[in-house]
Amino acid sequence: MLGGMIPVEERRAALRSLLRKGAARTQGELRRSLLDEGIETTQPVLSRDLQLVGAAKLEGRYVLPGGERVTPLETLRALLRGAKASGPHLVVVTCEPGAASAIARALEAEALAGLVGTVAGDDTVFVATSSQAASGRVRRRIRELV
Repeated sequence: MLGGMIPVEERRAALRSLLRKGAARTQGELRRSLLDEGIETTQPVLSRDLQLVGAAKLEGRYVLPGGERVTPLETLRALLRGAKASGPHLVVVTCEPGAASAIARALEAEALAGLVGTVAGDDTVFVATSSQAASGRVRRRIRELV
């Protein structure tokens, strides 16, 4: 779809979602990511959208400044201890004492497909998933970092 053929709010919401993931270094990368979500746009429209959503370049990546800051999971890797399944829709993530809330927010910010939500204790995070496959994705992501 061309950028003008979908609601502007939908295009900008998708852009905000991508920016929260912090994955884009260039507008070209953002355009490709939007296209992966079925949203085709032009560089001038994307540039204007970036300005209107308040995006800025920080440390070489486009970000949405302000609001709640979430430490990336990659940065918290030293606090992780492991992850195991507890049924088809629940993953138990263990971490250092006091780190569970930060780990839970970082997991949610990664927006892994099928992650429904988290509940954090002190050194344990329960991760609810929509499927057994999603549970496997969460476990693999944690194991990549441990």
